[in-house]
Amino acid sequence: MNRPKNQHWVPRFYLRYFATPETCFTNEPQVWIFSKDENDGDESITNIKNICAKRYLYSPKDDAGRRSWELETKLEGLETTLSIIWEQLSEGFVDLGDQTIRKGLSLFVAVMYLRHPETLKEGMDIHKKLVSLYEQAPMRSDGTPDIESVEINGEIFDIDPSGWNKYRSWGTDEHHRFFADQVQHQATYLAEILMKKRWSIVYTESNQFITTDKPVFKQHQEKQIFGFGTEGTLISFPISQRRLLVMDDLHAEPANQYYPLKNGALGAFNYGIWHNGSRFMISGRPIPEVLHEIVSWADFYEAQNV
Repeated sequence: MNRPKNQHWVPRFYLRYFATPETCFTNEPQVWIFSKDENDGDESITNIKNICAKRYLYSPKDDAGRRSWELETKLEGLETTLSIIWEQLSEGFVDLGDQTIRKGLSLFVAVMYLRHPETLKEGMDIHKKLVSLYEQAPMRSDGTPDIESVEINGEIFDIDPSGWNKYRSWGTDEHHRFFADQVQHQATYLAEILMKKRWSIVYTESNQFITTDKPVFKQHQEKQIFGFGTEGTLISFPISQRRLLVMDDLHAEPANQYYPLKNGALGAFNYGIWHNGSRFMISGRPIPEVLHEIVSWADFYEAQNV
């Protein structure tokens, strides 16, 4: 059985819905991309198979050097299932209160957030900080930290340092396995949080919305540090160029509604999507057109708030 070496963290079936009008129904869909990094140069058009992918991202090696395909297989299954209904989601008016739709889409959004390479990097950074922190503590004769407990936000947590030496020496393979485990073990937890939020979709009748190499947009109007479960956290996710999913905690407002995109609001929405992106803007429309809308909105917003 052929296994993909180049594994996409933004699925190709999803990227197809952001392809240019002349290529979206072909076997070689293309998108416009534009980088935040000036070293990447100007905007360019490319095949969706060339972006948002990394070799063996979801196939870590075990201790014997064999690759595990467990996560990649599960991701393929999830993508296949969601691709069946994505055309309806991208252009239609599906019932957002349908529990089957909510469960599937919640899991997909949760996985999209967790599977990003930045999650792997964040895990490595946390490991480095923890190792540095604990190495400053007194050490026992066996080389483990002489710590029995730690206090976090007033709560005491017991510490078992028996596996410290192994944890301290983690390399690329160990970090990769931990990343794959986290994607699988945290996805259901995050999906359950998303299920409880108020859902709505902002829609247009023509191709307007962009996406990025990090499509799940998490924000909070009052807090700098927050999570999916923090009250007031808002999640946005562009489903297609015509549909933007919004999940919030405004439960006093009507739920499962479709709202037409208001005049002048497109720049604000696309700015938020673009601002959240890791590196690349992805669009089916020419980049200068999108940037002009964003800049026009920013100028108007600044003038209104002077």
